[in-house]
Amino acid sequence: MAVDSSDYSTSGAERQFDANRPISLSGSTVTAFIGRTQRGPLNEPVRVGSFEEYRRVFGGHSSFSHLSYAIQHYFQHGGRLAIVVRVANRAIRATLELPAGQQSLRLQARDPGNHCFIRASVDYDGLGSDKQRFNLVIQRVARAGSQLVEDQELFHALSFVEGDERFFADMVEESALVQAVRPFPQQRPEATTATHPGQPIPYVEMYANGSDGEDLTDYDVIGSADESTGIFALDCVEQVDLLCVPPEPSGRDFGITSFIAAERYCEQRHAMLIWDPPSSWTSAGTALFSLRDSGFESQNALTYYPRVRFNERSGRVKDSVPASGVVAALLSQHDQAGPWRTLDQSDMRLKAGLVPTDDVSERSAKSLQRSGVNSFRYSDSGFAEFSGEVTLARSRSVSALWQRLDRRRLVFFILTSVERQVGKYFDKSSGQMSWPELVFQVGGFLEELFARGALVGTRSKQAYVVRAVADPSSGESDYLLRVGFALAKAGELQFYDIVTGPRGVQSRRARTTEAARLAV
Repeated sequence: MAVDSSDYSTSGAERQFDANRPISLSGSTVTAFIGRTQRGPLNEPVRVGSFEEYRRVFGGHSSFSHLSYAIQHYFQHGGRLAIVVRVANRAIRATLELPAGQQSLRLQARDPGNHCFIRASVDYDGLGSDKQRFNLVIQRVARAGSQLVEDQELFHALSFVEGDERFFADMVEESALVQAVRPFPQQRPEATTATHPGQPIPYVEMYANGSDGEDLTDYDVIGSADESTGIFALDCVEQVDLLCVPPEPSGRDFGITSFIAAERYCEQRHAMLIWDPPSSWTSAGTALFSLRDSGFESQNALTYYPRVRFNERSGRVKDSVPASGVVAALLSQHDQAGPWRTLDQSDMRLKAGLVPTDDVSERSAKSLQRSGVNSFRYSDSGFAEFSGEVTLARSRSVSALWQRLDRRRLVFFILTSVERQVGKYFDKSSGQMSWPELVFQVGGFLEELFARGALVGTRSKQAYVVRAVADPSSGESDYLLRVGFALAKAGELQFYDIVTGPRGVQSRRARTTEAARLAV
């Protein structure tokens, strides 16, 4: 991407950008959830816009997972869009067999689990004298033996002849309910006719139920980048801003292995990991003691204390549940006016009959905050509110800047927005970039952030700078986009390089010596 040898830059009054193509300062916050569900596709990100939509795909509440409660709390507290990835450990699919002479046609539920109840029927209606074809009806019902049909698929004029346009394996491949199991019988399956005229058509029920599997391990959550499983199933999702991995009711919390993998993935995606506190945190004191030597530390993650439960008036389950879904929703609501703002406590209240499991004092809340832990605590108005605004960057060796949740999230917001804009301008076929226009666009975006108080400085030049500069890692005359912005002190800029390559558009911290040249 050779360009003129002079750098393209903008800061403050030098801006000239196309007002018809500005970078937006608004947009929906997308939260991803990973965990066990009653049913649904495995390792496949599914967008849901309500808890009812979640129930239709993944089932309802279960005794082996907190994920459904996290999703419900998310929407109850104002969340709008969730990405759900179902993971499992040794889950098994339900199976049914349709008689076909001396053989049988075997079908398995598409999704594993003990809550996927399928049944099937066969008829020859409308097929005339054709003795090879058959019609197949697949239904998913609410529970074993139930007549309440939740989903249904009809396949007409199927054939076992390979190459036929209605070849059974090809047609069933599109099914969301079942998958075919080879070998297929030599003849078509027998019609499931009623014993007496007027009776309803019977269905063949499952002969082997599915299994929900065992408790998740850290490796189930992490998954594989090569196989796009676990966390890496999110690779195909364009935007992820928050990630929740609720622990299970068994009391087994996910360990440092999955924490490190998740927070590093979040850094790569410019997202924050909302890490639920361990079940062993039964008081502020135990939380502080447990965290001291735990290794749970990251500027890309946040946690809180305590968990939540339903209040006595709700008349529902009183056991504590993780609140990552609540926190994600409150942050999503907050983001609608700009993720760079400090939290307004009146907008961060627990709802839907939820209360903290512990009454955190102001003194304890401050101690937790210094250790990188946010709190749910009662305010003077009597409401339980989320407070603290800190990341898990609790070490003294970490800059105080990255312990501020609003500043870390602002960095992610800027990098995500700029990377998207670079992607729009980058022509993959020619490798060319419209550098002047791009620089002006990004400059206009940062100017608007400065005008809204997101960046620090009395003048634009103190708050941000943007330039297309020669890429120091390239042996050719390639360029990259370098941006600097002040987050805490006027003129004290944080520099990032936005680069393009085989893996698309990515950002990286600029080397201090190289970035310093841009600040003068």
